Amino acid sequence: MLVYIISPLLANIYLHPLDDMMMERGHRITRYADDFVICCKSQKGAERVLRTVVKLLEGKLGLKVHPDKTKIVNNYEEPFIFLGYVFKNGYYHSPSEKAVKKFKEKIKEATKRNQTVNLEEFVKQKVNPIIRGWGRYFGIGFSKNLFKQLDSWIRRRLRMIQLRSWRKIRKLHRELRKRHWEGELPYLSMFRWRNSMTQHVHFAIPNERFREIKLVFLLDIYNELHPQRG
Repeated sequence: MLVYIISPLLANIYLHPLDDMMMERGHRITRYADDFVICCKSQKGAERVLRTVVKLLEGKLGLKVHPDKTKIVNNYEEPFIFLGYVFKNGYYHSPSEKAVKKFKEKIKEATKRNQTVNLEEFVKQKVNPIIRGWGRYFGIGFSKNLFKQLDSWIRRRLRMIQLRSWRKIRKLHRELRKRHWEGELPYLSMFRWRNSMTQHVHFAIPNERFREIKLVFLLDIYNELHPQRG
């Protein structure tokens, strides 16, 4: 366990000569532990820097450069992934597919449907920490539409958990009456995933309900980090 905690620190110490060399030569380098990106103005310049870096790392420091991750990319023509972000068109960056997949896996693990919970406490203890951490890290990118989609998906999973926690259809009926539902009361399974998308369930557990129990919305995080974008 200690190895994983101190490895970024060791990498920072060991790769300090790389930072010094890049700064002395006026190159822009962004590095976290042993992952780094060096920005160059031309293809020839990039090729020259790559040769210099490989010589330093493998020749002087005795390290092995990753054969697949180490490459020259024209970001206006080809995206690249760095620290969970995919960068493209020289400016735009958003969570990579792998990062989104890992986030959804964490939410799925936390929101397994075979559980009965107090939804407010469950959101506070289990779900919000996942959303808040991931959203803060990836919220600085261009991810507004993605965050909207993920918010909707998370609410659907929570609606399914609430249905299962209610177990009996009469509890759904009671909630519909409390919110002044005017149509016929439905008869549906409280355990089927598809029913979490029905009009009745959305009426009984509206988005405002998640506000009441203080569910963290990814879109709120995005708007907080980008007030100028609106």
